[in-house]
Amino acid sequence: MTPNEYKEAKRLMGIGCIALILMLLTILLHGCAPIKYVPVETLKVEYRTRDSIRHDSIYKHDSVYIKEKGDTVYKYIKQVENRYLFINKTDTLLQTDSVQVPYPVEKKLTKWESIKLDMGGWMFGALIVLLLYILYRRYIK
Repeated sequence: MTPNEYKEAKRLMGIGCIALILMLLTILLHGCAPIKYVPVETLKVEYRTRDSIRHDSIYKHDSVYIKEKGDTVYKYIKQVENRYLFINKTDTLLQTDSVQVPYPVEKKLTKWESIKLDMGGWMFGALIVLLLYILYRRYIK
């Protein structure tokens, strides 16, 4: 490697390092934003018991008849007893549900931010390392 080629490779490596530092600073400082309110999810608590009322009729037949025919008196009584069964089930359901409150987005993502989210920061890091490796192989060796 001649001295001129060495100087050129050293200059390109310096430019590459400066470009890398500027890109990293741009990525890191571009992500800073003011603190925004993030809503806390509200809780909805529901308490249910199951009460049921069942109508239960009992028919009693009494064999007493009252009828007057000649010398016999018959007495007929039909008795109906109604009672209500109040059944309170002991199986209660206590349910806690998270309710999301919609919060408006003030600023949409830029194209660059959406690409960063889609591709990931590691992909850009790998791309930069690959470019530096290619430049190193091409200009230094």
